Amino acid sequence: MNGLTLEQETALTLAWMNQSAGTKNFTDFGISEAFITLKNQGMIEMQTDWGHNLVMFQSMLPAGSEHYNEARKARRWFKAVSDEADCLMMRLAVQDAEKRKSEDGLTFVSTDFDKDTYYAELSRCGLLNVQWADDSPYLVTVTDEGRTYANGWFQEQMDKVSQSINFAPVINNSVSATAHAEAEIRDVTIGATVGALLDLDIEQNLKNDAQEAVKQLEKAAKGGWYRFSVPFSLGCKG
Repeated sequence: MNGLTLEQETALTLAWMNQSAGTKNFTDFGISEAFITLKNQGMIEMQTDWGHNLVMFQSMLPAGSEHYNEARKARRWFKAVSDEADCLMMRLAVQDAEKRKSEDGLTFVSTDFDKDTYYAELSRCGLLNVQWADDSPYLVTVTDEGRTYANGWFQEQMDKVSQSINFAPVINNSVSATAHAEAEIRDVTIGATVGALLDLDIEQNLKNDAQEAVKQLEKAAKGGWYRFSVPFSLGCKG
């Protein structure tokens, strides 16, 4: 998501979840290259050995926190789960992706990465398919929704929703602009009509009636569009 691979997003999630624990050995997570990439991109502080196998995580950096917050916000938009369940989902998605490269059919993932309650939470949200034995996960697979969640494949859908929301004010602004333009045209039309009436060679009492009609027009223009009848008829001399 947002330029990071699934493994790198997972590494960043693990770093964020453990940022208050001091220096920790992350080597056993099996995604050392992902942690090293995050370090090279200025997202985390860590130390490694010459072979780049050992990962000793130290702390998050501002760029890493910013990226995590944006990605986590997006995943929460798709499925609202706890931070702990989110971290578990990311780890299981990495394992699922690796197994799917070499295995056919169902790819079962680990059942002991975290507490049973987080497996249950992800199962309720449709991100995992869990078969239980004695209230513990026995067989676990990642669902299509789980892969969509972890890989950020929902972002196109999220962008479409965002564009739809932003489109509403544009429509309102267009309506307002049209109404404003109509009001200006209406004022110009009234003014031109009045000028034409007063320039006519007609009796003064008819001109007075015309001015009274204009007053009615102005009141109608301020309050909206209304129908009215002009209380006189024009007769040109000649």
